[in-house]
Amino acid sequence: MANQARKETNIIQDYSSIRLPSDLIETVKKKLGDEFLWNYDPETKELFIIKRPPSITEALYGLGADMWKKAGGTDYIRQERDSWAD
Repeated sequence: MANQARKETNIIQDYSSIRLPSDLIETVKKKLGDEFLWNYDPETKELFIIKRPPSITEALYGLGADMWKKAGGTDYIRQERDSWAD
């Protein structure tokens, strides 16, 4: 029981809520629609708000393709796997 209370306290400490002015929310809705995603970057202290894509899977498809080409693609993966100890 003590562990559960400690977990709940940590969760509460990890998250905080803020209130945004309604006119700001309305501006975001006008530009992005009713469904949007947001992420806060603690390093830059910036809040990113983007329109929620119809399919997150499709939106992420191909992400990093250029990186894999530069790294060598499947040859790079094979080399990495071959370097692993049995």
